[in-house]
Amino acid sequence: MSQEHPRPNRRPLRCLLLIALVIALVGAACQTTGQQPSPSSSGAAGPRPALSDVTTPSPAATSTSPTPTPLPIATPSPTPQPTPTPVPTSTPTPTPRPTPTPAQVVASTPAAGPGSVDPRWTRAIHTQDGGIVGVVTTASLNIRATPSLRASIVATTYARHTLTVYDHVTGDAVRGNTTWYRIGQGQYVASAYVSPFVAPTPPRTYAGHWVDVSLSQFYAVAYDDSRPIYAAIITAGGNGGVTPTGVFHVQRRVRNETMDSATVGIPKGAPGYYYLTNVQFTQYFKDGGYALHQNWWTPPDQFGNYSTHGCVGLLLPDAQWFWNYLSIGSTVSIHQ
Repeated sequence: MSQEHPRPNRRPLRCLLLIALVIALVGAACQTTGQQPSPSSSGAAGPRPALSDVTTPSPAATSTSPTPTPLPIATPSPTPQPTPTPVPTSTPTPTPRPTPTPAQVVASTPAAGPGSVDPRWTRAIHTQDGGIVGVVTTASLNIRATPSLRASIVATTYARHTLTVYDHVTGDAVRGNTTWYRIGQGQYVASAYVSPFVAPTPPRTYAGHWVDVSLSQFYAVAYDDSRPIYAAIITAGGNGGVTPTGVFHVQRRVRNETMDSATVGIPKGAPGYYYLTNVQFTQYFKDGGYALHQNWWTPPDQFGNYSTHGCVGLLLPDAQWFWNYLSIGSTVSIHQ
C-alpha cells in the first residue's frame, strides 16, 4: 500500500486574502465619504450644510514680489501772481456847460408869435440853472398848473415882473399862439405875454458875485464877474427917503429883521415913522439902515416904483435868491 502525502491547507490563506480585500474596500469607501463633492460633478445635490459648517475661504496667495506703494501725485504749487497796484479813482471833473450859441437859443426858444422867434432871446439873461429870463408884457398874467386856459391858477404875476423860462410846450392857443412857457414845476404861462429880458448895461463890472441896481428901470441884476445871471424887479426909496447911489458892499445880514425907524433917527409919531416886523433876508450895505430886503407891505402889482424909505425892496423869492448868492463884502452898485 502506497503512502499518501498530505495536501497543504489553503483555507487560511484565502481567509487572509478575503479580509485584506474587505479592508481595502472599506478604506476606499471611507476616503470617498470624506471628500467634498466637486461643483462640476453631476448627480443630485447633497444636503445644504449648516451655517456653522461654512468655512472662511483662504486668502489668495500673495505674490512674493511686494506690491509697489504708489507715490502721491504732487499738486503743482500755483505760481504766485503779483497783486496789482490799485489805480486811484480820480474824481471826475464836471464838464462845464457851454453857453448856448445864438443859433441854439433861437432853435430851442419858443416863438414870440406864430411862426416867428424874437431875436432878443439870444441876448436875454441865461441863468446858471439852464433857464432864460423873460419879462411879463401884460398888466397881469396867470400862472397855470398845465398849459391850458382851463387849468387851475397857481399864482399871478404882473407887468414888468421877471420870470425864468425853462422849457416850451404846446398848449391852448392864446392870441393865435399855442406856445406856453414852463417857468417851474407845474407852472406854465402863455408865451404871448412874455418877452426876453435883456439886462441894462451897467456903468462898470466887478469881480465875483455882485449886484447892479438900476433906479431908472427898477431892476436888480445879479452878476458873476461880467456875466448877468439873474434879474428881479424892485421897489426903491421915494416915500420919505431916497435910495443912495454909488458903490457899496454888504456890511451885515439879518435873516429875519424888525425895522424900527427910531433906530435911524425917525422917532415914533414923527412923519415917516415906520415899524416893520418879519422882514426877510435883509442885507445892509450902507449905514443909516439901507439894505436889500424883502418888501411885503407893497402890493406885488406896485413893484417897479418908488415905495420905500430908501432901501431896495424885493419880492420874497427874489430876496431869498440874493441872500443865497451874496455874502459879506459883495459889491452893490446903485445908479440911475
